[in-house]
Amino acid sequence: MLSSFRISPRPVAKELIGSAVMKKLLWSLSVGAAIVGGAGDAALAQSGNKSITIANYGGAWAETLNRICIEPFTKETGITVTQAATEDSLAQIRVQQTTKNILWDIAPTERSGLPVSSKNGWLEPIDWSVVDPENKLPPTARKQYAIGAIAYSTTIGVRTDKLPEGKSFGGWKDFWDVKNFPGPRTLRNSPAENLEFALIADGVKPSDVYTVLRSPDGVDRAFRKLDEIKPAITVWWTSGQQPVQLLASGEVFYATAFNGRIQQLQKDKLPVKIIWSGGSLDVSYYSIVKGARNVADSQKFMKYCWNTPSRLAEIARAMPYSSFNPEIYKILSADEAKELPTSAANLDVQFALDSEYWAENLPRIQKRWEAWRLQ
Repeated sequence: MLSSFRISPRPVAKELIGSAVMKKLLWSLSVGAAIVGGAGDAALAQSGNKSITIANYGGAWAETLNRICIEPFTKETGITVTQAATEDSLAQIRVQQTTKNILWDIAPTERSGLPVSSKNGWLEPIDWSVVDPENKLPPTARKQYAIGAIAYSTTIGVRTDKLPEGKSFGGWKDFWDVKNFPGPRTLRNSPAENLEFALIADGVKPSDVYTVLRSPDGVDRAFRKLDEIKPAITVWWTSGQQPVQLLASGEVFYATAFNGRIQQLQKDKLPVKIIWSGGSLDVSYYSIVKGARNVADSQKFMKYCWNTPSRLAEIARAMPYSSFNPEIYKILSADEAKELPTSAANLDVQFALDSEYWAENLPRIQKRWEAWRLQ
């Protein structure tokens, strides 16, 4: 299954960026680098030009990265690592390449970010003799221009106290079955993944969803199935915290959500179950930006943080998102492993989100999605 991955949560940036938007983005990049990562010039001076800047989405992930990777890496190597804030890395990579004002060394290239940036020549090739010298990573995580840092899944969260007595909820067919499983539901406000989920609910095997989507009737079939569930969707969520808040409050009984968010509800002792069957397995890719000031040390950091089993196990314990280095499963306990998206049991029942498909087709399908939502 891993070898079938063709990808890398973030919306696709618009193809054209006006000059006003470009100026705004450049301003935010400069401010973000200074505020989030500290004074860049001071860092360079202290480390004798040994410094790298990583663009990141902030929050718990940035805090985890800082504690497990950045602080010990700097202590061991003397290389200063700063994190710069970003909300749309693809748009900002484009701006930096267009203006030749390269502010980042490493950037997230999730979903369309990797295929679009690769095709446009905006990334440096990864030196796998440095990043993965023992060839531990599968092809999924060893891209020409990116390392698969962690995997996460969009899954179904179910309020078990809202299930009809004697009934067991198993996946997308049940999500669509409002007669036997009544109650409010929420889905993400995006055609990506929802078309795949609809096809699985319509009887397509998870491994076949992109074959069907690429067929002449595939997209039409998915929208016909979405027509059936649309009246039961009370909220179309737009941020990762929304669906878990709705589950926690009981405003919805069934929701799509990132696996780590649902597992946090479980830690908080809420009656919520995670359904892996038919889940969408996605990858957080990181790349080195073309023209980066410190390519060599960026490669070293990638190896240190995202391909060292002991640190990957620490990341998995801090946040239930897993690596592709199989050595982590020699460190983690069986109970810890079963909570991760890339454990054998969970991997076998999911599909790999195909970012190349969505990079090619999202503009067309997004217009249809927006019109359909308003109907």
